[in-house]
Amino acid sequence: MSGDMEPDINRTQPDTGPDTDLSAVPSGRMNRNTAQAGRTQPPPAAPRCAAGYVRVSQERAVRNGYSLAAQEQDIRRFAEYKGWRLAGIYREEGVSGYRKDRPALDRLLADAKAGHLDVAIFPSIDRAGRSVKDLIDLDRTLHDHGVATVFLREGVDTSTPTGELFRNIMASLAEFEGRIIHERLLKGKRQKAAQGGYTGGWLPYGLRKDARGQVVVVPSEAKVIQQIRQWHRAGKSLRWIATHLNRRRIKAPRGGRWHPSTIQGLLRATARPSRYPASVTHSPGDAGIPA
Repeated sequence: MSGDMEPDINRTQPDTGPDTDLSAVPSGRMNRNTAQAGRTQPPPAAPRCAAGYVRVSQERAVRNGYSLAAQEQDIRRFAEYKGWRLAGIYREEGVSGYRKDRPALDRLLADAKAGHLDVAIFPSIDRAGRSVKDLIDLDRTLHDHGVATVFLREGVDTSTPTGELFRNIMASLAEFEGRIIHERLLKGKRQKAAQGGYTGGWLPYGLRKDARGQVVVVPSEAKVIQQIRQWHRAGKSLRWIATHLNRRRIKAPRGGRWHPSTIQGLLRATARPSRYPASVTHSPGDAGIPA
């Protein structure tokens, strides 16, 4: 019929026959809801399982506990904000970021490889390590096992290309900062050694710590060291010196007998100002041991 509109064949028409109640025909939205009602709804996603890693390299910071506590607090707050389940905190106390053998970090990697973690949270890039190569290797190892890495202070999430690039930049800065700190400490030790001071570490023969933890000279052992140096400058052999000391029943560094190798090691050690103060190695007169 001319003037009549053609029906829209793309539009679903409800059955409006004489037996159809139009009030019972649902609208389009109700049709979709009705269709979805019979489908199984996916369960809500489980919270991601996260682990935190904290580290201090100085024993002083370990004793006062502030630095570690602050790092842990930042991690816990971030995990709570993200709605993640925090499986635990891996604590590294008094361990340098340059070390490869870090027990707590090794445990974290083992749990990541076992599939127990989804996210590893570090307070900052320099807490994870000081070397750019080590940091990249760490992140790649975690990534290969499906674990995302987050560095809180820098705001870096390495699961994204931008985060990975920023991680590399910040890691380079952290390595540079670590080298500057190392150079400052080394310079301080050299200055102290040049002034005849002791720079720490294992206490050699002739030195010990007193009740207050101060390094002091053992006078009897200092005299032995001075006499050994005098004999050596006079041309006595290592074997002659060792035999001479054993005959006089003078105890060696570990309480045993003297050997040429013991004498040689002692002479090498006393030649290093960073190991021995001048008051141990130099004496204006006779050391008191008869030749």
